[in-house]
Amino acid sequence: MQEYDINLFLEKLGLTEYEAKTLSSLFKLRESEAPIISRTAQVPKTRVYDVLDRLTKKNLVIEIQGRPKRYMALEPEKVFNILMEEKKKELKLLEEEATKLKDTISFDNTNGTNEKVMKVKDKNDFMKILGQHIDSANESIHILTPIAKEHNHILTPLKNASNRNVEIKLISSLNEDSAKLAKEFKTNGAQVRHFDHGMNTYIIDNKKVILAISDFQKENPEYHFTIWPENKPMANAMMKYFDHAWEQGKEI
Repeated sequence: MQEYDINLFLEKLGLTEYEAKTLSSLFKLRESEAPIISRTAQVPKTRVYDVLDRLTKKNLVIEIQGRPKRYMALEPEKVFNILMEEKKKELKLLEEEATKLKDTISFDNTNGTNEKVMKVKDKNDFMKILGQHIDSANESIHILTPIAKEHNHILTPLKNASNRNVEIKLISSLNEDSAKLAKEFKTNGAQVRHFDHGMNTYIIDNKKVILAISDFQKENPEYHFTIWPENKPMANAMMKYFDHAWEQGKEI
């Protein structure tokens, strides 16, 4: 590993630029006086003593008493282990803080009550948005869609919904490839039937409708869809067609 790489790595582990330069120079010198360390590390003399003092307090450098004082670095492996342990402690504290904060933040994953038309450039982004709405389901999720590989993004939200005893029904026109994915839907709690309906619609709790406007089976520069969060008449109309398709569909 080159000296620059060592300096960069030490900075990633939490050291300042001068601390990283000083320590990596001590790895080479093994043991030396402050003026020599200053020249080797290219750290100003006015700063090097302060830097060495901080590294000593962090148990990365040993101060050897004498006239003049000398300084010795721990073995690189020990230094890396100490710094990584500190990083782990910081990360744990951040995780604990995040856990406390998330309970104080009100986040509406239903995206409000206003009807809207949205667009995305990537079909996967639509699926991620859809996953948030699936997470808000309390009673039922009814899906009319041609399933494809991007639907993998909603398998986990569907499984979570199933664990909440949410009823999940999916109708899709299945071919050999999509039939394999349909089995994954079943594994994650969905009832699945085969029927050629040509729609791309999601009905949640018999009141929310998410309808794809663009043809998601084609490659487009962007994809449009609309969300009706509280539109029971639209949901009822869609459910009538869903029930008809479900009766006509073939169970898999």
